[in-house]
Amino acid sequence: MFQSNDMSLIIDAKEVDNECFVQVFHRLDKKSLLNCTLACHRFHELISNDAFWVEHARIQNISNVLPSLPWRRAAIQKNFKTNQNEEIETSNFNFNLKRMVLSRRGYSTIFPCLTTHFENTGSDIFRGVVRTDDFSIRASADGIQMERNGGVGCQPHPAVSKCFAYSFSASAMTVFIDLVNSGIDEWVLDYVRPKIRVSQKVNHRHDCSATLTFGAQLNYHETQWIREFGLRQIAENTDNKRYKSINKEWDQWTEDQWEDEVIEFDDYPSGMRHLTIMNEGKDGLFWKGFYGPKIANIQVQVILPEVPTIKSAVTDTERCNEDNVPEDENEPIRVYRLPIRRRRHMWAVPPAVAREEDDQE
Repeated sequence: MFQSNDMSLIIDAKEVDNECFVQVFHRLDKKSLLNCTLACHRFHELISNDAFWVEHARIQNISNVLPSLPWRRAAIQKNFKTNQNEEIETSNFNFNLKRMVLSRRGYSTIFPCLTTHFENTGSDIFRGVVRTDDFSIRASADGIQMERNGGVGCQPHPAVSKCFAYSFSASAMTVFIDLVNSGIDEWVLDYVRPKIRVSQKVNHRHDCSATLTFGAQLNYHETQWIREFGLRQIAENTDNKRYKSINKEWDQWTEDQWEDEVIEFDDYPSGMRHLTIMNEGKDGLFWKGFYGPKIANIQVQVILPEVPTIKSAVTDTERCNEDNVPEDENEPIRVYRLPIRRRRHMWAVPPAVAREEDDQE
């Protein structure tokens, strides 16, 4: 029953067609829509089917977050092309369209919102260290500055409205992307392994030399890069299956045109769930101010092949200790007390104390 405040209108929900409710649901915000799924079984069934989310994406003008129609049809019919002779169990290969639409990411272009942090702080300059679920910034020396209109000391570019400029000491900006929470299903990452493209624009001031390391890494868990920070960074371009990097160097008085740098993953192993993107740079002359490299327009795209094709799972040949699941910080620390005689030989306690304990025994 629906009842207005003035008691003049009472509507029985049973007399309202499902289509009327669906049209209302399509115009609700994310929080209200999720609350409706908890209201009753009828609302839950109306909102939970795939047809609702396809139409909801169309009304919200975000249909690009969904996989193409051939892929959706293949997932429903379980009719995939395979490159191997072995049979692959596909009964659980279903797209989570709800997660794609609510995240507003899915298979559309993902734009990390680094500028939001600077705008929220009310300053275009950041110094120090900050860590959120989506990014981390380690800005030393004069810090990192957000610049507008193509950047100071650079040729303007119509696609660059805001950029980030580094100073004279090495600073880093790292972006964390949870691929699963962004709407990419786990079975897609394991058995399709679509191309993952990371791109950005880079530049420098023409009156100062600069260096920049642009790297991307596919991970099992989100804290991985933090644990091995610096271990996989080298001074040369890297092209591994899970980790790739591009090193840029600009000399002083060279052309200051914005360039596109692209990293693509298309031969990575199964099990990848997170993507980490890092930019570390500094100027080459140690000048005060923001004379280092500039980056802008970081983008991530997950590109499905045109023909719905699945492949066998592939084992990670580059797996290392950092790929293991982090230990639970809340787990109690176990203390193992060695026998006194053993402790004496290990010098775990002063020799005099050990002798006194032996005498007491």
